[in-house]
Amino acid sequence: MGLLALLSSDLHRVNVVVHPDDSKVWIGTEGSALCTSNRNLPDAVSVIVCTEASKGMSYSIRCGLEALLREEPALNAVVVALADQPFITSGMIDGLIRCWSERPELDFVATAVHESEGGEIVLMPPAILSRSMFDSLLQLRGDAGARKLFESTDFQGFGLLAVDRQSLFDVDTPADFDLAQKWYLGS
Repeated sequence: MGLLALLSSDLHRVNVVVHPDDSKVWIGTEGSALCTSNRNLPDAVSVIVCTEASKGMSYSIRCGLEALLREEPALNAVVVALADQPFITSGMIDGLIRCWSERPELDFVATAVHESEGGEIVLMPPAILSRSMFDSLLQLRGDAGARKLFESTDFQGFGLLAVDRQSLFDVDTPADFDLAQKWYLGS
């Protein structure tokens, strides 16, 4: 569902970065649902195989960004979203894009959530990152993602509060998958 949200948003192009062993079956599953969007799957999605994906998130980010820059060298910004967040919506993505467009002084707009009831705010993907952050994104190493850069004083950003915590649910384990299925099916 995350891919469908990205394809239904105002994004111009979507690059899906995968591990070489990924069957990509999930892309076809989501692609078959694309009749609800106005895009043709081959034109809207590029699959980028990242041979170093198992080394950490930074390698996948770098592969995806390098591929986008080869296709469009004058690219102004990228949206980083995680494939294991099935409940993100096109409205969330469009909100990030709109906020960033309205505030050109920002280097990024990330999704914001309260860590716990009344706790501190945490910035996380999905997020839009401007060209001013590309060099730093390309310098990330290991399992560090863009979230590390949100804490840097080198960049000015904004946290757009998520409507609910469920929209950012991250499926990392079989138990998470079972819970996501229950939510999706409304049980």
